[in-house]
Amino acid sequence: MVNGIEDAVLHGERGYPEDGAAKTNGAVNGFTAEETTIRDAVDKAAINPLRMALYQITADPELATMKITKEKIRGGVLFDYVLSAEDERTVREKAVAFLKSGPHEEPPPPSVSEANKLMNLFGGRMIEKNDVLPGYEELSFDTFPRGVDWAKAPPPKEKLADYKVLIVGAGLSGIAAAIQLKNLGIPYTVIDRQETLGGTWLWNTYPECRVDTLSYLFQYKFEKNYKWPEFFAARKDTLVYLKHVASKHDIMKDFQFNKEVVGSTWDESSSTWKVTLKSKLTGEEETVTANSVISATGLFSTPNLPDIPGITDFKGHIFHTTAWDHKVDYKDLRIAVIGTGSTGAQLIPNLGRVAKNLAIYQRTPNWIVTIEGYRAPVPSDLNWMFDHMPYYWNWYCYAAYFRSLDLAAVQVKDKEYEAKGGRVNERNDSVREALTNFITKKMASKPELIKKLVPTYPPLVRRLVMDNGFYDTLLQDNCELVTDSIERITEKGIKTKDGKEREFDLIVLAGGFKTSKYFFPTVYKGKGGITLEQLWKKDGARTYLGMVMPGFPNFFSLYGPNHQPRGGSLYSWAEIWARYAVVSVKWMIENDKKSMDVKPEVNDKYQDSLDEASKKLIWEYSEGQSYYVNEFGRSGVNMPWTTSEYHAMVIKPNPDDFVTT
Repeated sequence: MVNGIEDAVLHGERGYPEDGAAKTNGAVNGFTAEETTIRDAVDKAAINPLRMALYQITADPELATMKITKEKIRGGVLFDYVLSAEDERTVREKAVAFLKSGPHEEPPPPSVSEANKLMNLFGGRMIEKNDVLPGYEELSFDTFPRGVDWAKAPPPKEKLADYKVLIVGAGLSGIAAAIQLKNLGIPYTVIDRQETLGGTWLWNTYPECRVDTLSYLFQYKFEKNYKWPEFFAARKDTLVYLKHVASKHDIMKDFQFNKEVVGSTWDESSSTWKVTLKSKLTGEEETVTANSVISATGLFSTPNLPDIPGITDFKGHIFHTTAWDHKVDYKDLRIAVIGTGSTGAQLIPNLGRVAKNLAIYQRTPNWIVTIEGYRAPVPSDLNWMFDHMPYYWNWYCYAAYFRSLDLAAVQVKDKEYEAKGGRVNERNDSVREALTNFITKKMASKPELIKKLVPTYPPLVRRLVMDNGFYDTLLQDNCELVTDSIERITEKGIKTKDGKEREFDLIVLAGGFKTSKYFFPTVYKGKGGITLEQLWKKDGARTYLGMVMPGFPNFFSLYGPNHQPRGGSLYSWAEIWARYAVVSVKWMIENDKKSMDVKPEVNDKYQDSLDEASKKLIWEYSEGQSYYVNEFGRSGVNMPWTTSEYHAMVIKPNPDDFVTT
């Protein structure tokens, strides 16, 4: 399942836990049962997070002098930060001794400056100034690392009761915004067209749907030590998690489901939004008033149905992955899958195991990286360490975040390197070579497929796809890779432009989403009745900081245009975006302001800098362009800023950026 952020898994690090911790009574190999449990857990612990947790608790100077080495993983896309074998043994022995002497109370968390020193030790280098605060938030020492408080005493309840916030969308961003507003006591209502919360994780029900980012990164930072069943959560477990968070924070009573936002118009006279809602159950419409609107509908909410002639002529089963028909038993059927992006590659192995035959229609090959333990359960040893080693959970999660920051360098064009004949930069070429070698070795028994599967464009021009068994499926006798262009869909199957028609019982459309259709199908009208289509007619959707637009006061978008980050986790960014929106609302209430509208000149300057920064990156590369690039040829999904750069921009709104009334 696409989640918007490139993978930043913890797998590959020495000491990564696997299941099989001993559960015994009496002595084993000279150790007591308690010590056996400790040693099993410590021996399988991720070594650098273990070192940092132990150092934070004990201040043992030997732990601070250990040398960190960067070790390539995922073909060099990411790095592990590891110790020498000798230092690793030392850390584990010290950890066993510490845990045997317990139980221990968790010491007070470090200050930001103290954590800065710890983060330097973790990576074996001084981190940049702008990396400190986002890193501290990711370490999640505070109860609410990105919480919002009133500047002084909270306003009177009567004043708060008059302010209404409407949140559109009950996915992970909408939940984050609702919790922030609830904590401040600001009234809000969450509207969603589905029957319950979950957003994209609710209505993507295709087989094998799961996250492709490590669950310990892909989670809220205000929910501590959640017991994930698997390292990469299945869809159903993500829904359980979201419902758990919503229930824990008691926000569900303010959610209204089976309602869609038909339109929303800014009323200048009252400085409010007039929002038209429509019940999906009865068809009845109602108009509600909101002082502010937070759109949390996300990037992946409008299915991309392929424009293929004859698509309605097919007499068999045909559906998009977002509308999976669970009444169809696809075992022993002749199946076609159109699309080999993240969703298609995730789904295809499941179909290949049971299909009579499977044809995979690929227009553009993707760079695919393997993930060890992609379906592995979280072992009891890991949860034991989280429960007994203070701060190990914090550093374990931080390790995944820290690793994700390495991704940004692979995306930057090096003009001097390109002038010498290279492509993008030296590291990108190194990744390309490693991934090409992986494909070549994997497909050695079917060499005729290698050329079809190796992309001609550099890695990360498109989103990296995680391997769920895609290449193994292509090696099966019942599977066929079709790269000829599709001419049309017929009554019996699919005809390609080489004249060949293949017959099928089931066609699966795995074409992803229309990512340039922001806020679709809601019609928003700002000042003077201006629509988003009018605002964006030049070269597609644009927003200031990804969240606000001139002429649309008190309107905030979460995961809007040019809002997809280059590192970190979508959950964390949802918290950060929600904080920006909620702090804006809070500022208006505290300062008796009715509206805030970003200044056109501020937005224009930002767009110029965004375009200039985007030119230095690879998404608009002439080959391999994907949903990252809109119909105008402009990078419209990703932000060009690094994690630390963008975090500094949105840590809080600047009132000087806005016209306020």
